[in-house]
Amino acid sequence: MRDMKKTQAQLKILGKRHTWEILTHILNGSKYITQIAEETEIPYTTVQHRVTELKHADLVTIKNEIDTATGKAIKIVRPNNFRLILTPEDIEEMTKEEKGPILRLK
Repeated sequence: MRDMKKTQAQLKILGKRHTWEILTHILNGSKYITQIAEETEIPYTTVQHRVTELKHADLVTIKNEIDTATGKAIKIVRPNNFRLILTPEDIEEMTKEEKGPILRLK
């Protein structure tokens, strides 16, 4: 059985603004967060937040490195390969999980 929580997290982040733009931007090579923000003109804090969410959903990998030019710590972001398979039964299960506690309160 697949991990529905992971699938839900992936669907949630993929539905957020700028996520696809960030993923597309790093497809041809890893980049650091500041570089992604500058090149896409997405605010730095938004990129930082989205990248963190993408990492938690296992859609990207973040590697801590040191910039050789400046000596500063940077976080390199690269996309992970992933495939989402969603069946009607999966949607039904996720819907039940979301509504479960609410239905018990009625």
